[in-house]
Amino acid sequence: MLLVDLDLFETYRWLLAGVCTIYAVVVSWRSLVAWLVYFAESREAAVLGRYTFVLLLRMRFRRFAGELLQIGGLTVLLVLLLQAHRG
Repeated sequence: MLLVDLDLFETYRWLLAGVCTIYAVVVSWRSLVAWLVYFAESREAAVLGRYTFVLLLRMRFRRFAGELLQIGGLTVLLVLLLQAHRG
């Protein structure tokens, strides 16, 4: 009875989403580790790393609020379209 309820496309979609998520996490983690290793190599790179960290801390939310609002709006629109499609 379980095989009758199994949708091949749904299974493929969830499997692909899982694989892509794991891949993105692994690639992001490896990149972060590579940057940390680079910043720890020498005194000049360490200063550059601290400068980069300070710039990230000083980044203002208001500067990117429009972009974040647009991303949020498009996400809400996507959810509404998915709900309308399901009926």
